[in-house]
Formats: sequence, C-alpha cells, structure tokens
Amino acid sequence: MKKLLLALAIGTASLVSFSSCTKETNNYTNGYSYVYTVESSQWKAIPEANRPTYEVVIDVPDLDKQYFEDGEVSVAALFAGNPDFYEIIPGSIGDYHFSANYGIGSVAVYAEYRGPGSAVKPEKMLVKIVLTDALPGN
Repeated sequence: MKKLLLALAIGTASLVSFSSCTKETNNYTNGYSYVYTVESSQWKAIPEANRPTYEVVIDVPDLDKQYFEDGEVSVAALFAGNPDFYEIIPGSIGDYHFSANYGIGSVAVYAEYRGPGSAVKPEKMLVKIVLTDALPGN
C-alpha cells in the first residue's frame, strides 16, 4: 500500500510540475522585402570621393520612423553574371566595394571602384532591401 501511495504522490507531483503555467512569447516580427532594378545609368558619380565612387538613392516609402529607430534594414544585390546568389552589402564584389546607408524613406547604395584602369559604373543589378520589425530592447 505504501508503494502505491508513493507512486501516486510521484505521479501527482510530476503532473503538477509538467502542467504548470508556461510563458508563451511570440518572437515573430514582420518583415518585408523589396526588389528594385538599378540600371547602370542610374549611378551618379560622387566627385569629392578619394576613389571613383558612385551612388544610387532608392526611395523606400515604407521605411518609416519606426523602422529607422527600432527595426533592421538589410541590403543585398543580385548580378546577371551570378543570378543564383544575392551578395550581401557591405562587401567587395567584382571591381567594387559596395556599402549602404539609410534614412527615413530611402536607402543609398555606394559603389567604390577598385578595379584596374578607368572607373566605370556598376552593371545592371537587382537590389533587395529587407525591412524587419523589432521591439525596442532598452
């Protein structure tokens, strides 16, 4: 009888501890991706740069104050010569070093020419901009 009561007590304790209240959190945040075609002719030279550097500014109306202050903005590029992979920016890709910055409503992408000979504008590419919501942690 004592063994039966002990087993019942252990079973009840296990049931209580495994069915106790658990905190469920939703760590999912919304994200949106936008793909823009950037033609070679859209790049504008930055004359005051130390090396030949080009800039293109992309309007992103959904990049609002909330994304700017609390969210995440990432940028990648897809080139015709390698259509199976997006290249993450910043990074050195071919004869260029690409970088980006953003403000409310726009993303600027920069291409610093590091190749041989005279500078040329980057080729046509797709630029993917991803906006991800985030909750402030501080």
